[in-house]
Amino acid sequence: SVTYANLARQAVHNKEAWSCVAMEPPLPELVNWRNVGKSNHSRQGGELLSSVLTFLLCITWTVPVGFFASLGNVSRLTEVLPFLAEPVQKYDWFSALLAQLAPLILVAFVTLLPHFLLLFSKLEGLIEVESMQHHSLMSKLASFTIIQTFFISTIASTLFRSLQGIVRNPASAFRIVAEALPAQAAYLIQIIIIQNLLSMGLELLRLTPGVTDLLRRIVAKMLGHNLTEKERNETFLGLRSLDDPLEFYFGRELGQKTILIQMVMFVYVCMSPITSYFTLFVFTALVIGFRNQFIYIYPIANDSGGKLWISFTKISIVCMIVAELILFAVILLKGALIPAFLLLPLIAASIMFDAYFKKRHFTITKFLPVGECALVDSQNEGDESLKEFLKGSYLQPALKERTKGVSTSDNPTSSGKSEEVSASADHALVIGGTGEQSRSSSGEIVDDDIFYQAVDEEN
Repeated sequence: SVTYANLARQAVHNKEAWSCVAMEPPLPELVNWRNVGKSNHSRQGGELLSSVLTFLLCITWTVPVGFFASLGNVSRLTEVLPFLAEPVQKYDWFSALLAQLAPLILVAFVTLLPHFLLLFSKLEGLIEVESMQHHSLMSKLASFTIIQTFFISTIASTLFRSLQGIVRNPASAFRIVAEALPAQAAYLIQIIIIQNLLSMGLELLRLTPGVTDLLRRIVAKMLGHNLTEKERNETFLGLRSLDDPLEFYFGRELGQKTILIQMVMFVYVCMSPITSYFTLFVFTALVIGFRNQFIYIYPIANDSGGKLWISFTKISIVCMIVAELILFAVILLKGALIPAFLLLPLIAASIMFDAYFKKRHFTITKFLPVGECALVDSQNEGDESLKEFLKGSYLQPALKERTKGVSTSDNPTSSGKSEEVSASADHALVIGGTGEQSRSSSGEIVDDDIFYQAVDEEN
């Protein structure tokens, strides 16, 4: 019942805060059974450890990213690597190539980032299988992208280039950053173009899946795994066929690329208005390209039904407020006091808007209204196919295995036949609270030793 499920998720089931918590389960195939039943202390400790490791990675990531971001200036690069000075003076094309070096290196760093953060997400004891789709990874990616790719790549590169002047006059650091920040628009436009349009071109051409499919065909032919249509189209030895594409990970794309485009647009739409045209062009290209891929290429297996969009909306509002604060700081540091203080009502209104929506609107998105729940239940009433689909879906894999019926002196009626353990209460394998007795597939209580001995014999 959808109604009972919604009421159970909103009810307080115990006076102890974490003794009984009802939450929406993931899809049956995405349940991480290793984390089911973990204590709250274990989960909270895992979340804390994940946050600490993410913070430490953010700090250590600053040094290489800031250094490579400062190499966007060719003259600065030739100072660090003197042997490049001669080819830069001789060949104009080589100088233009080096100008794109910093964005390319930064994109390479950002590409590796999700895999590190995914390892940290696995420490949190999540009920859903950790993947590039999970909202926990998306939140980490969004925060990391904003801090590292945006702030570090702009502020650190400015400080590196102006290091000599700042050493002579440390008080001029804020003024230098305020004057140089608008000039970083071109650099950030390069990043979003390379990061999105280059990957979109490779996505449309399907180069990597095509090469993988070619290798799979060669290996399958050598090993004789191409006799039937199914064998010719399925993944073999980790090599995917073009007919069996990977799911599209929306969380990774939103947290790593889309958030950066939004942040650049929010910050520079006033300081460098031409940025808005480039972001519009990038968004338009992505819409056209991904619409084709979603219709004709990718399966819909990992579609979250809009859950990621709620998290993305919350992060977008934070980005908007941060962008307004940056604009206020830049104008203030340039000495324009009146325009800067005229921005304060806008910032205050944005913060109140965020607080107002968090009070009730985001909560409503988590639950279906009772009236609509009743309507769905009335439509599903009598639909046996739905009940059969859900029956046993959330049983642990061990409970779905066939076990022998147990015949003992206390249980003379046991037939000894193998039965499938079902989801209903009178047929489910139940371990008693004392751990001393178990229930067989026919619902009869037997001793643990006899029961597990019968299971061992079956295996």
